[in-house]
Amino acid sequence: MECNNIKNILIDFIEGNISEDIKVQIEEHLLTCEKCRTEHKQTRQLLDDMSILEDEVPALQLKEDFYSMLEEEKENTQHNSGEIIIHSKKTNWSFLKYAASAIILLGFGFLSGRNVQMQSKQNSEIAQLRSELYSMQQSASLASLSQPTASQRLKAVNTINEQIKLDMKTVALLINTFKSDDNINVRMAAANALSKYSESKEVRNAFLEVLEKEKDAAMQITLINLLTQLQEKRAKETFENIINNDQTIPVVKEQAQEGLKVFI
Repeated sequence: MECNNIKNILIDFIEGNISEDIKVQIEEHLLTCEKCRTEHKQTRQLLDDMSILEDEVPALQLKEDFYSMLEEEKENTQHNSGEIIIHSKKTNWSFLKYAASAIILLGFGFLSGRNVQMQSKQNSEIAQLRSELYSMQQSASLASLSQPTASQRLKAVNTINEQIKLDMKTVALLINTFKSDDNINVRMAAANALSKYSESKEVRNAFLEVLEKEKDAAMQITLINLLTQLQEKRAKETFENIINNDQTIPVVKEQAQEGLKVFI
């Protein structure tokens, strides 16, 4: 199933309004498509937020006030007219019905407008709370990048990687971690997080810079694959240097040779 098809029925999938075979196809697709997983997460969060906002029910007093006014109008009509012919009764009753309809519509319109305003205010408050929560989480994650143990730093990088959007300050700190952390697992996690922002010139420069001097085979292969996918032409010379280096292990050379085919 393609991404566009997933997007069109994502809400039905979340609410369970699709057949079992389609559900299985979507679940299988989400396992392999990060873009659709993010879309699914955002849509589910939006639906959860919308469920918090309860529709306001028109006040019972509106109905009572209308009927009181109707009875008063009928009494006034009877007192002011000693003899009311049938045609006149029909005319007055029709007028009252139209008047009643207008009053009800106005009442509901007022309440609907008020409800929209309340929902807008609640949405604004939710957005503000989300923003504050995001800032707190981001600050905590950034602070954790300087923790003494590798497991703490790795957890911080993974937490940052789960965030939907990063600012350039966070990207810069990830680049620094990617370049200088003592633990290869932390650096690999940072490289994976940075791959989402590979359109950034700073990120591409970091990939190239690290690959030129990298000795760890796993990191070399990771960066070769990333730069190949990005079709970064500046990587051609670096790939050639890796191939011609006698200290490069065969599996890395093979990966670099595959990568060179992109630039031919």
